[in-house]
Amino acid sequence: MGKKMSQMMSIEQARSSSLRGSVAAMARAANQARRTAAQTQTAVVVERNGVLEHLYISATQTDIKPITVSIESQEGH
Repeated sequence: MGKKMSQMMSIEQARSSSLRGSVAAMARAANQARRTAAQTQTAVVVERNGVLEHLYISATQTDIKPITVSIESQEGH
């Protein structure tokens, strides 16, 4: 019927253009959330290794690095 789990394709190879662009859209949304948090002096909540972290970014902080996303092949997982 469909591909086996061991033969999963990368999201970049999806038939749906919306799905192919979803990772970049999430990165843009995360960057906008960080800018908004800095402007409103509120925290951005992220999960790292199963732990929720509250990140506070100063509105004057000039070294806010944009979030970038790298898609790795799911083969062998």
